[in-house]
Amino acid sequence: MNVRNFLNKHMNHFLFWSGIVFSLTQLIVPMFFQNLLDIQVRALHVTLGVSIALLCFPFRQREGQEHERSFIWDVFLIAVIVLACFNVVVKALDIYMKPGGATSLDLLLGTALLIIVLEAARRTVGAAIPILVAMLFVYIYVAPYLGGLWKIRGLSFNFIMNSVYYSPLGLFGSVTGMSATFIAMFIIFGSLLSATGGGKTFIDLALALTGRFVGGPAKAAVISSALFGSISGSSVANVMVTGSYTIPLMKRLGYKPEFAGAVEAIASTGGGITPPIMSITAFMMAEFLNISYMNIIGYALLPCLLFYTGVFSGVHFQTKRRGLSAVPEDEIPKWKDILTFERMAGLVIPTVVLLYLIGTGQPLLKAGFYACVSSIIVLVLSDLLKKKINETPRKILDALSEAGADVARIAPILISVSVLVNLIGITGIAPKISGLILQHGGSNIFIALLVATIVPFLLGTSLPVVPTYVLSVSILVPPLMKIGIDPVAAHLFFIYWAILGGVTPPTCTAAVAAASISKGNWVKTGLNAVKLGAVAFILPYFFALNPSLVGRGPVSSIVIHGLTAFVGAIAIAYGFFGFGKGAMAVLSRVLFFVSGILLLFPDFKLSAAGMVGVAVAFVWNKQILKQECSGLNGGVSVEKNNEA
Repeated sequence: MNVRNFLNKHMNHFLFWSGIVFSLTQLIVPMFFQNLLDIQVRALHVTLGVSIALLCFPFRQREGQEHERSFIWDVFLIAVIVLACFNVVVKALDIYMKPGGATSLDLLLGTALLIIVLEAARRTVGAAIPILVAMLFVYIYVAPYLGGLWKIRGLSFNFIMNSVYYSPLGLFGSVTGMSATFIAMFIIFGSLLSATGGGKTFIDLALALTGRFVGGPAKAAVISSALFGSISGSSVANVMVTGSYTIPLMKRLGYKPEFAGAVEAIASTGGGITPPIMSITAFMMAEFLNISYMNIIGYALLPCLLFYTGVFSGVHFQTKRRGLSAVPEDEIPKWKDILTFERMAGLVIPTVVLLYLIGTGQPLLKAGFYACVSSIIVLVLSDLLKKKINETPRKILDALSEAGADVARIAPILISVSVLVNLIGITGIAPKISGLILQHGGSNIFIALLVATIVPFLLGTSLPVVPTYVLSVSILVPPLMKIGIDPVAAHLFFIYWAILGGVTPPTCTAAVAAASISKGNWVKTGLNAVKLGAVAFILPYFFALNPSLVGRGPVSSIVIHGLTAFVGAIAIAYGFFGFGKGAMAVLSRVLFFVSGILLLFPDFKLSAAGMVGVAVAFVWNKQILKQECSGLNGGVSVEKNNEA
């Protein structure tokens, strides 16, 4: 047996244990080795994360063929990573005390490490991030020859690489620090929580709540995906876990593949902004704003409720107009089977531990660690009660290995983003873009928001949520705050646009994942998801305009604007998916849509006009439907067999 065949045979086994080692390192080192400097912890994270990513994602993969691995090349790259990061660990004190003092060897190692990190990012999410970094380097060398706003002083290669490598910035900057601490910790927590059976419990709870009603399977998909997505933080992972059950169920009961996939895709996308856990972006938001995570949960609650009100309403109206059935009674889980210690403990206890520790002011890292420990304890106790303790070690190891792979998948991305943030800082691009926004938006906040949407929209279609959010807030939050937008609303604005990239063609990763399960057309799946999430695409502008919609302001204002926005979300959904045929029915739905938009504005007169419009549209539409029913001899007009 030659070396290549041997490595091919044992690679999966090696990756399994590598993931476990990485997870244990991320659990133990930041928590118990507090004598280490920040840059040393980050260097260890870069070493393991990027190395495992290179092994998990081969250099090239051809469709329909096995991965093409170049083991010797990857081993060489890993050796360079180890050497470059070990150099930083050894010289950590010197880096802090003498920033910019890199030797020629340091610069060589730093350049090599940067290239390898970008290669790992390319393997995980494609060429978008390396291209962005390359464009910034080109700009650095071209900008001294430009005129006007975009001209900068010349920056030497030594200066750039000192900043990128030989400093607590760049490769080892704050974003890498987040990845090396609480982001990794909460990815591990999500994996352990899933191992306790939390995902299946979410699905069964959702089916028990909605299964008997019209559109029951689709509504169950919305609820279960929202709950599970709050833990997983990944729309694609969410789709693959909950969608593997809900999508086949929807198809079996008459749902079009594209509609079934769209429901799961948009519902899974919203999990990233669903309290109580939300996603890792929420923890990053707390760090950026220096605000308690519990406060972030409070601010995100109302936008989340409005997001899912729009999605749930769209699903309800669409399934009702299609005449789609409920879940058969014998397939609906019984409450007595769900509400048991074995089923609920794995979900409730770790979550309560996490929220209690955060609520009492404990650091996110400590809260995440003890939440992980509590998940393991609950898993052990549950298997003891079920007399399946022999299965427990394998469940824990599988969860740790999967978590390690997930951390390794995101680590090169976040490290690359840390480099991007550093380069944006030393080039002064952020204030230049700020100037453009202020120039074009002026005093008109809505226009400024439209201009600011371009960056997260373009990034969100090609990058995951976290880098899209980090890059967007680094560049765009300052100018928006200058024109009076609340900082919390501004951050949530970019989180929303970052997650919506998962359902927005041409990439729409969540929709593609859902289509792979439904066997439907992924473009139609994405377009249907955008329609179902229409409210979600509108809301960010209005809670940026009206901080009451993110829980900022007097309680009376929050309650009033929350209620009007709730009615507005339902009205907008009915405008897209309402009942009735003919020109009059279309006009009534247009009135619903316009009135719903008016209800989102903070202005009292506009809200009052919107409420009147909804009332008129409701009575008008009811008369139209009554006439249609009369024309059908008392039958019900149901649009069947149309594409969702």
